[in-house]
Amino acid sequence: MVTRRTVLKAGLGGAVLLALGSTAALLIGRDPVRDREQVLRALIPAVLDGALPLDEPQRSAAISATLNDTLVALNALAPETQRELAQLFALLALPPLRRVLAGVPVNWNSASVAEVSEFLSSWRTHRLGLLQGAYHGLNELVIGPWYAQPGHWEAIGYAGPP
Repeated sequence: MVTRRTVLKAGLGGAVLLALGSTAALLIGRDPVRDREQVLRALIPAVLDGALPLDEPQRSAAISATLNDTLVALNALAPETQRELAQLFALLALPPLRRVLAGVPVNWNSASVAEVSEFLSSWRTHRLGLLQGAYHGLNELVIGPWYAQPGHWEAIGYAGPP
């Protein structure tokens, strides 16, 4: 049974981890835009596995379009939410933290869809609510822009606006 004390410890631990990771990212001169795009470019094929076209040129174009739409959606979020996501992307981009938090031993641009899917699955079912929340945020950040494109409405049974 989860107690209030456990929730408070997890929240405090997560806040400390985010603060340390984002501080470390700033100290070593990381580029937050590049980190964000690198992580998202790895997440998109894993989150949309089965929905993306199989033909490589079409697949690359779909991933790029979804990345652009996701970046537009990110920029429309509240400033505090943008800061929290920037901290999350910074944590995931740092090699030691990527290995510990995500279990992905290689750079994001070298990670396979299976490795990224395994990471997402582990966060989806993690005992810490903080990581579950991060999973849902990342997942929705990719799925929203994908299904906002009219060409993908048919796959979810949406006929379009009346």
